[in-house]
Amino acid sequence: MSRRELPRGRARRFPVPYLTNLIIVAGHSVFTGSNFDDAGRLSSWFLESYQNVSGEAESFLEHIRLGVSAAAYDPTSLLLFSGGETRKSAGPRSEGAGYWSVAEAASWFGLKDSGVRSRSFTEEHARDSFENLLFSFCRFFELTGGYPKHVTVVSYNLKRERFSSIHRATVHYPESRFSFIGSNLPAGVKGALEGEARTVAAFRKDPFGCFNPLMEKKLARDPFAVGPPHPSRCPAIEPLLTYCDKPQAAAATKTRTGRQGRDNEELERAYMGKVPWV
Repeated sequence: MSRRELPRGRARRFPVPYLTNLIIVAGHSVFTGSNFDDAGRLSSWFLESYQNVSGEAESFLEHIRLGVSAAAYDPTSLLLFSGGETRKSAGPRSEGAGYWSVAEAASWFGLKDSGVRSRSFTEEHARDSFENLLFSFCRFFELTGGYPKHVTVVSYNLKRERFSSIHRATVHYPESRFSFIGSNLPAGVKGALEGEARTVAAFRKDPFGCFNPLMEKKLARDPFAVGPPHPSRCPAIEPLLTYCDKPQAAAATKTRTGRQGRDNEELERAYMGKVPWV
């Protein structure tokens, strides 16, 4: 469900203001089954053709388990299952909500006594990996009233560079406060390395995903027109959330080479404004 504009001056309540660290489990599919106990079956998920391989459903479960385990270990952490309503044929169901329900059905993998359930929430707007990170910052603020002191992302090892280097640098989040927990792709996945290389190259050229092919993919993953969270929900990062609406986005992309440089300086120059975490 889309979170609309927050009326100016309205009093806000932050449910968990005492949490300081953020753990993000990046969604990769929408759960479409009728029984969350069957999450280990391929038939329980909406899968693209390249995902329909043995072990894929188990890899989603592994990401959920890894996120829950990391959050159980850190009592100051907030766990977010991130991913929007990305597939028309799956209906208006989000990746994030499906992952949360799978964790619930699994009794939080035996770690419920750690309090992890009460610290687990969803982010239901993200349409790509960059938005998994950026929109989770906004959701963290909605829930805590602040921004995270440390961020951990859970995804496939294949996407480590994309998250830890490209997306992190784009939003100027300090490398010393960023961690990545990865798992391997199922053995039967074909063309993953080539596909990831294309995506990495596209994000190096267009870090915010303002133009095609990244924008085209983003729009295709928003069949129910949920869109991004409204900037009024997290005003300190409004310039990041609305970056693609500004003229500088086109100018910056035209001059960017997309080459990997020392310390990703070209990515960091894409946005030169303030951020609340440094």
